Amino acid sequence: MASVRRLLAHSQDSNYLDLRMSPLGQWCLQALRSSLRDLRVAAGRTLTVFLQEGLEDTFLHQNRITALEFLRGLSERSGLALQETCLLAWGQIAIISSEYEMNLVLLRLIEYLGHTNPLICGLAYEEFLEITQFYTIPYLIATRRKDILQRIVNACGPEHSIKSLCMGHAQLAAILAFLLLQPSTDQETMIMSLLKEASPDFKDADIIELMRSEPMLTAFELLKVAGEEEGGRSARVHQAIHTLADYSQRRSGSTKSSSRRSGGVGPFFEQHVIGIMALLSDIVGEREGLRSLSEKRRCIGAIREMIRLAKSHVCNALPQICACLQSAIEDKDLCNEAFGVWIILVGTLGEEDIENLVNPTFAIIAQHWQSFNASIHERTYQMISLLLNSHSGMVREMINSIPSLDSIPLLSKFASELSKLKAQSDPRHQFQAFSIRCQNENPTVVLRALAELELYLTEFQAFLHVSSVSEQPDPVITQLVRSLLDACVRLSGGSSPIAILCAKCLGLIGCLDPTRIEAARDNQDILVLSNFGKASETIEFVIFFIQGVLVKAFLSATNTRAQSFLGYVIQELLKFCTFDTSVTFRDGSTQSSDTYRRWVAIPETVRNTLTPFLTSKYVLSSPGVPSCVYPLYKPGITHSQWLRDFVFDSLRKGCGANAAEMFPVFRRAVRGQDISIPSFLLPFVALNIVVGGTEDQRNEIASELLTVLSQTVPENNQFFRDNIVSCSENVFQVLDYFSRWVHEKKRELAGMISSAARQGRTLSNTETEPHLVQIARAEGFLSVIPAKVMSQRAMECRSFSRALYYWEQYIRQQKNHGLDSNELENLYEKLQDIYTHIDEPDGIEGISSHLQVLNIDQQVLEHRKAGRWTAVQSWYELQLTEKPEDTEVQFNLLSSLRESGQHDVLLSTIAGLHESHATVMMTRPFAVEAAWVTGKWDKLEHYLPHRKSGFGGDFNVGIGSVLLALYKKDYHHSSEIIGTIQESIARGLSMPATTSLQACHDDMLKFHILTEIEVISGLKESEEPDLPSLLTSLDQRLNVLGAFFVDKQYLLGLRRAAMQLSKHGFSKIDLSSAWLTSARLARKGNFTHQAFNAVLHASQLGDTSATIEHSRLLWREGQHRKAIQSLEGAIAANAFRSYDYVSTNDNTAQTSQNILTAKAHLLLAKWIDRAGQTQSDVIIQQYKKAVDLYNRWEKGHYYLGKHYNKLLDSEKAKSPAKQAQTFITGETAKLVIENYLRSLAFGAKYIYQTLPKVLTLWLDLANDVDKPLDPKYGNDENFRTHAVAQRRKLFGAVNAQVKKYIDRLPPFVFYTALAQIVARICHSNQTVQAMLVEIVAKVVTTHPQQALWTLVAMLKSSSKERSHRGALCMAKVIDNVKKLRTELAGIEVRTLMTQAQRLSDDLLRLCNAELPDKVSIVSLAKQLKFKHATTSCRLVIPLESTLGPILPPVTDNINMKTHKAFSRDTITISMFLDDVLVLNSLQRPRKVSVRGSDGRVYGLLCKPKDDLRKDQRLMEFNAMINRSLKRDADSSKRRLYIKTYAVTPLNEECGLIEWVDNLKTLREILLKIYKQKNISVNYNEIKILLDQATNASNIHMFKDSIISQFPPVFHEWFVDMFPEPGAWFAARLKYTRSCAVMSIVGHVLGLGDRHGENILFEEGNGGTFHVDFNCLFDKGLTFEKPELVPFRLTHNMVDAFGAYGFDGPFRKSCELTLGILRGNEDTLMTILETFLYDPTTDFIGKKKRNAAVPDTPEGVLESVRSKVRGLLPAESVPLSVEGYVDELIQQATDPVRLAAMYIGWCAFF
Repeated sequence: MASVRRLLAHSQDSNYLDLRMSPLGQWCLQALRSSLRDLRVAAGRTLTVFLQEGLEDTFLHQNRITALEFLRGLSERSGLALQETCLLAWGQIAIISSEYEMNLVLLRLIEYLGHTNPLICGLAYEEFLEITQFYTIPYLIATRRKDILQRIVNACGPEHSIKSLCMGHAQLAAILAFLLLQPSTDQETMIMSLLKEASPDFKDADIIELMRSEPMLTAFELLKVAGEEEGGRSARVHQAIHTLADYSQRRSGSTKSSSRRSGGVGPFFEQHVIGIMALLSDIVGEREGLRSLSEKRRCIGAIREMIRLAKSHVCNALPQICACLQSAIEDKDLCNEAFGVWIILVGTLGEEDIENLVNPTFAIIAQHWQSFNASIHERTYQMISLLLNSHSGMVREMINSIPSLDSIPLLSKFASELSKLKAQSDPRHQFQAFSIRCQNENPTVVLRALAELELYLTEFQAFLHVSSVSEQPDPVITQLVRSLLDACVRLSGGSSPIAILCAKCLGLIGCLDPTRIEAARDNQDILVLSNFGKASETIEFVIFFIQGVLVKAFLSATNTRAQSFLGYVIQELLKFCTFDTSVTFRDGSTQSSDTYRRWVAIPETVRNTLTPFLTSKYVLSSPGVPSCVYPLYKPGITHSQWLRDFVFDSLRKGCGANAAEMFPVFRRAVRGQDISIPSFLLPFVALNIVVGGTEDQRNEIASELLTVLSQTVPENNQFFRDNIVSCSENVFQVLDYFSRWVHEKKRELAGMISSAARQGRTLSNTETEPHLVQIARAEGFLSVIPAKVMSQRAMECRSFSRALYYWEQYIRQQKNHGLDSNELENLYEKLQDIYTHIDEPDGIEGISSHLQVLNIDQQVLEHRKAGRWTAVQSWYELQLTEKPEDTEVQFNLLSSLRESGQHDVLLSTIAGLHESHATVMMTRPFAVEAAWVTGKWDKLEHYLPHRKSGFGGDFNVGIGSVLLALYKKDYHHSSEIIGTIQESIARGLSMPATTSLQACHDDMLKFHILTEIEVISGLKESEEPDLPSLLTSLDQRLNVLGAFFVDKQYLLGLRRAAMQLSKHGFSKIDLSSAWLTSARLARKGNFTHQAFNAVLHASQLGDTSATIEHSRLLWREGQHRKAIQSLEGAIAANAFRSYDYVSTNDNTAQTSQNILTAKAHLLLAKWIDRAGQTQSDVIIQQYKKAVDLYNRWEKGHYYLGKHYNKLLDSEKAKSPAKQAQTFITGETAKLVIENYLRSLAFGAKYIYQTLPKVLTLWLDLANDVDKPLDPKYGNDENFRTHAVAQRRKLFGAVNAQVKKYIDRLPPFVFYTALAQIVARICHSNQTVQAMLVEIVAKVVTTHPQQALWTLVAMLKSSSKERSHRGALCMAKVIDNVKKLRTELAGIEVRTLMTQAQRLSDDLLRLCNAELPDKVSIVSLAKQLKFKHATTSCRLVIPLESTLGPILPPVTDNINMKTHKAFSRDTITISMFLDDVLVLNSLQRPRKVSVRGSDGRVYGLLCKPKDDLRKDQRLMEFNAMINRSLKRDADSSKRRLYIKTYAVTPLNEECGLIEWVDNLKTLREILLKIYKQKNISVNYNEIKILLDQATNASNIHMFKDSIISQFPPVFHEWFVDMFPEPGAWFAARLKYTRSCAVMSIVGHVLGLGDRHGENILFEEGNGGTFHVDFNCLFDKGLTFEKPELVPFRLTHNMVDAFGAYGFDGPFRKSCELTLGILRGNEDTLMTILETFLYDPTTDFIGKKKRNAAVPDTPEGVLESVRSKVRGLLPAESVPLSVEGYVDELIQQATDPVRLAAMYIGWCAFF
């Protein structure tokens, strides 16, 4: 019978389900009379299958009649057994009956209450009537069936009465609801009469009290009745609810006549709507079990009626209503009813509330349109029409976030309107809107956003790609990628397509270079510094726990019992936080409270989940407390069991009142719950016990953690291994939290002490002692865990930063114990092993320098890290001959072959290996990749036998399957496999794996690759694409990968394979282009063999342009003559066909210009120029050929101008008698200017080389034009007259050329040199002066928000002439403004000019104001008379990010005029905060805080009595170096940089400096640590010792007597500031590299005075930050005690680099920086030249005479040039980069030089 029931439950066949005709139906009915009880009971249950919903209505109705008639006849028979069977069958039918049949069933069951047999009577009550009395009792009261009521009471037991039966919460609500619906002219009398008639106990009851007792439940019942169907009884229900609202809001005992009228139904619902919605949501969402479809429909109808009644008063529960309706819309059976209610809701609300519904409304329409019926379609049309017409302003404001309706023909009119509005937004704002939409918690909204984003990216991905490789990538890229990654992790569960859509969008964006774009997730973490002592902090912790852990566990729980326990915990914790229903009301009385602010700070979706728990009534009995024996960890125990036991037991030991209240609640969420709960709690609980518990409790915790760490990790048992690793990670979690807590606790204590000191008092011992005790206990606990044990376990857990962190601590400990060199070398070998697993390319070499002899494994390791794969291959080939079966050796050999690009050899090697199962599994990915790279499709098919799914977990194998399907033209299968791989990767993303782009780089690369295969192969396009545009897009996509050479080569190999198999028919030239790109990458990466191989493939495809790359390779190998001959031969043979066409502005076809030929000519010109074996005229002609071939090419003009500049410098160096006439007359300078200006018209790659030089040469010509010829040129009057005349003529031509390009070049070009232009604004030549004014005015007119800072400073100059020139510029700007196209734009600029001058006056007054002594905080308004009302303006806040222009990307065809150098969303000044911090230094600079238009607060330092123009120009110089560092692949990969900041002069004496937060000076850091170690600094004693140590014979004293007093401690600052190992390693690396960059740059510039106050460190990331640049160009050598070291590299700084000291990252970073400076020498010297010849700023200054120190601009330039080239003083042969760096390091660490430093420099620190 049970089998029949299961069978029929899945059948719709009437032959089986007809109860009258079906044999199975008849058997079921007859079985109800069987003598076997089990068969009778089973038959009763099976009977319901014939009566279930889903059958045809007529058919179902007939079955129900048949069943009811049969049971009625059966019940009339005598016999106890049949009566029991009948009773059970009636009960089963009651469960699935409609309301009509339900009434019949209930009446029949009630009759059984009077049965003579007590068993039958009891069964009737206990099994059925107890469940159904909720529905029957109201009916019995209304029909005055007191006798049946009494029977029910009797069945309940003697302690019950009719009144007690009626007064249950839910029962009373059901009774009142039923009675309120009964027709009556006097409902109050009728209700009380019926109740009193049912029971005399009601005679003293008050109708108002009854109504007020359960108003929410009563309204809930009434609404469900109204929701049954529209019309019908709804009018009566509405009246009943009005009556209920009236009574529930009256005072007890009042009457209608005496009581003031209540507030009505609106306020009633305002108070109870959240509770009502919780009840309705429980049914619709089936939170407490399955519900019938009719019941759900009734609840949706109830929501409809509630909205109609309450109107906008439902807003308190708007999130709950939306969530409930959206869950119903997802159900196809409910979607029409639910969205119909949604339409009513939208039509009911005001604009403020509708705004939050627009996005989900449109998303639902787009997502579910096909599921809606015609009626809903029509109503939707009307709703959207209403929205667009009645709320047009709101729609315009949020247009970019509104989902598209383009896919719905009926709504095409509205879709068109919306599209027109969206078209007004640029891609940046569109992408910004998409990122916000993807952050939405609503999955439907996110789904629609992703679907639209995929289409938008297909068209506009170029915006992201171009921006990502620009100097300042747009922040919107970071926002978008972060949103997509978070959405993927958050919403990719279940069957939702969100995962695959995220994958596709990320693939279209591409694998962005994480060294340029770092989309790091904000670390959401919490520290409980008070150890649960402070109530406010404890509440914040509880909210964090609920929001981040408990709610997620509750929603993911599938076990109702587990959910109930979690519900109890959430309920109790909400009470602990003092949350109750009042926080859900939106009135003024609650919104000002801290409790309300905490509640609304919780995300809306989380609040929706928590709201029902504000009124829930969960109760649990107290658990037992089993005794535990430590250690809890035993071999074989599972990780989850150990963690739960450990946390569960620890929670009973809470210390402190708050912990004692919370921890017992926490315990109920540990056992049998999600493992994330105890994992989260463990660190906090452990700290609570360690800091506040007993010694025994501390020992228990410590022994438990040590037990876990001391377990041996088995190699051959993966289960036990995983368990130990997981347990160990929990231990790491605890120790990390302890370390962070100690660090923050110390900072808190230091802050308390500092605050007290500012108030003039000292903290007492009673105030500090508790903190010190807690810190000591935590530190003592940390010291119990041996560093060696931690490092070893971290290695086993593959946590390599942690392993390094502890192993270096262990090495320090061993050094302090006097370990000998041999034992120390063993420790370094282990350290090297750790570095092999860390993505840090320089550490291994650094460690190797400390090893005396490298064994073969260490040598191979160095070769691998350095990319010397040929050497690695040779070693493993030897190994393989000795161990042919060793899979590790096989793997290493195949890896080396793959990395070196020898794929043919790789396939041959695999074929020769023994085919064991292990070998086949290991080699398959290698073989598959090699097969598709080489295009051997038969081999590919061989290595991919019968792989239907196409994706066995290995990415290479999956790619091979895709390509094989393409080869077989099975495009559908290809798409399926790609989708499977995308979804698998996307669903595998986790929170830790997506913390940053660096962390998920591999996954991003896979998405990138899969997208390219789809695009290239033609799987995505339905029509033939524009191939040139596609190839351009592919080039841009390759660029975004940055310096990841291996990834680029892998991608190019895949592109070539996909092109061969594509539907689009790529040409051989397209394929060869990919080969040549590979060759170029290989050449730049010094992989010459790969490069030649790629060139050979390109040549085989018939691409004659391969000759250029072949020639480049010859040149790189030193075969210069052969390279030139090869290139000349190709040019002579006209080998380069025309592939590129340029169109003129009138769109007519211009004569085709062969870019390749132009590039070949330019390359040849550069080579013969560099070779120095050809006359200048020939070289010039060669450069001109390149320019003539392609005259719209920036590079061609630049290099021609550069050659002329070389001639200019050469002539300048000659004696006057030998100088050419072209130099004397200025003709050579004219040629330089002309060509540099032309290059600026076609690109900005060389802007910092060309524009400063143009300005310098032009202005120098203007200086000389009216001067007589220098007597040094002789006395020939004819020559002198001719030369002067020619000079004037040429100068006029130069002016005309400059004038032409002032009009032609976009203003941002001149903005980049605005400081230089303004510096020369007082030029003596009137024509030049007027042109300079014109340039400044043009820049200010176009970019007023940025450039006005410079112009206003000129106006405020103390020089009358400069101030006058500023006024002329301002007048010219006003004149320009009048010519602007729109009057509004002109008004805005004039307003901005007025605001700028007013703000400048205020800031100057602030700088110069006299301040009282010993005051650290002053008021802007009160004490400095700052006018807050006038300070808000649209000037940008002077920050580096707002003042720096964004240059156009480096491409061959850039439109300079249309480029936007500044974002439209730039940060402007909103207001100045009133408090000003006064710094305690000589000039007392003032820090002001400015609130920006983005809402954030920015700091600015106002510096009085300091000419900041020198600082400003130096920051420009450092910014130029940063640009060079970013462009270089190796430095970019290492993220080398100089920390820069904005400097904005206000005049010659005052200015603003961008404030950089969280900096600490080296001196402050070291003194603090030494003080903690009781090491004092006796400067007098040290000075005496230093004086003695300067003698060569006493130099040992410096180390033995001075340095020994101050052991290296700087490394402790990094351990203290960055307690988490990953952050510690990143910070130390940043410190090391930034220190190296600034050391080299500082040495080149002759930057001195690098004492401990002028070198600072960023507390947030460890970066180095230098200040005070007054001591430049070797001025330090002129001190009384010369500064002899090239940069600061004292023992503390070296020790903080790590175990490898200055070898490794520091040395490598120094070498890279110097190499880049050497490679950009021309740019460097050009920028410096403009500084040194600036008439307004003295960079050299007055200093003591010293023959070694230059005191003229020419001398300074020569000194800098010598350093860049590697020339030591008095040496004529330059050193290599490596040799020069080594020499500098030796000098910087030379004890003789250090001992000679003045004492304030503190060489001993």
